[in-house]
Amino acid sequence: MGVIGMALKVRNVISQGPIVEVPAKVDTGATLLVLPESVVNELGFPVIRRQTVKHANEERADRDVVYGVELEVCGRKGVFEAVVEPNKTYALIGAVVMETLDLIVEPRDLRMYPNPRSRLPMAEIE
Repeated sequence: MGVIGMALKVRNVISQGPIVEVPAKVDTGATLLVLPESVVNELGFPVIRRQTVKHANEERADRDVVYGVELEVCGRKGVFEAVVEPNKTYALIGAVVMETLDLIVEPRDLRMYPNPRSRLPMAEIE
């Protein structure tokens, strides 16, 4: 699959701060939401824990995880945790965001869109 690029609207839901638009890539092989450290510092997200992450090149690193990330993508909104990456200049959307917001990736068109079967995000629970 190729790279899907888009812009996200990000806000600190705890402080009710400003909305910031952040360039992002969609990665169906990634699990979590990843934010650049510069965005985390600008919006003041609280660190809630450390987590070991594995990058695509198999390198491992310990990273901060923040909470209260209100994210709007494809017209759908949710609040998420995010891994903080010090050297990234863009956000990375992983499977947790895609599943929670019921988004579909179309690899041929290199786009992501809301599931057309539901006007609200739909979750499969059993």
